[in-house]
Amino acid sequence: MFGLIQQARARLAPVLPPTPLIRSDFLSRRLGRDVFLKLESLQPTGSFKVRPAFNGMLANLEQARSAGVVTSSSGNFAQAVAYAATESGVDAQIVMMRGASKFKRDRTRGFGGTVVDCEDTFASRWETTFRIQEESGRLLLHPYDSPETIAGDGTLGLELLEQLEGDFDAYVPISGGGLISGVATAVKQVRPGCRVIGVQAKANPSMHDSIKGETAVTTRPEPSLADALAVATPGERTLEIVRRLVDDIELVSEKRITEAVKLLANEQKLVAEGGGAVGVAALARGGRPAVCVLSGGNILPEKLRSVLAAAALA
Repeated sequence: MFGLIQQARARLAPVLPPTPLIRSDFLSRRLGRDVFLKLESLQPTGSFKVRPAFNGMLANLEQARSAGVVTSSSGNFAQAVAYAATESGVDAQIVMMRGASKFKRDRTRGFGGTVVDCEDTFASRWETTFRIQEESGRLLLHPYDSPETIAGDGTLGLELLEQLEGDFDAYVPISGGGLISGVATAVKQVRPGCRVIGVQAKANPSMHDSIKGETAVTTRPEPSLADALAVATPGERTLEIVRRLVDDIELVSEKRITEAVKLLANEQKLVAEGGGAVGVAALARGGRPAVCVLSGGNILPEKLRSVLAAAALA
């Protein structure tokens, strides 16, 4: 997999420059350790998902252009696939639940993707996606569990290694597990002394619960500010990698996620959606340098107003 990550890095270099890694003076003082923020919220579509979307498409560009692509997403991967497809001259269909974020659905259409509605269950979303793939021959871009997706995500890990010297603790959000699988593969291959800590909302603990047993656990995601991390069942590939390479998985409450979103806005002047802020929510005092991956900034405007109202920022 590390070789695939290196190939993905070369493939993405012409279309996606590295995102900044900044030191947070406020968090470093508050926690008594150096804290760095990896700003994936500054990607063209507002989240890290544009990395795997582009990698999966460019790795199979002839098929993508001739047959089109299809994917299943709650929002961030949907936007990323629509953007990458438009930039690459590819037709994209994205299956989304009818109850998915209107903000993300509208942005997906705005980036040039065709939204296909389905019922409000993960099972329905995948059934619709697989049906379209079978009937049309479109290239399936998996949001978290394909080698191309994991490799695209792993390019973030390579950037961290170039941007920060020495061993560090990386706090990485988890949904289906693609991002943390790619980051852990890259980081552990080059600098095995680093620790990789996954973070999920208590409302959506599928990966956290799955690593305790021999098989993947299917959970029923509950409403959460970290809606971008809602996945009922982790991927088969990603679960295996997480079990082997990830040092720990922490669950954070809605209160801590809310506090992290407000802190980032107040002290760093950064807008992060709940799913992007969970790493900051999980930070502990003391220890060696820590990196929090701010995986996305696509928070719903109405949620942002309510979350930040107490901070007088709405």
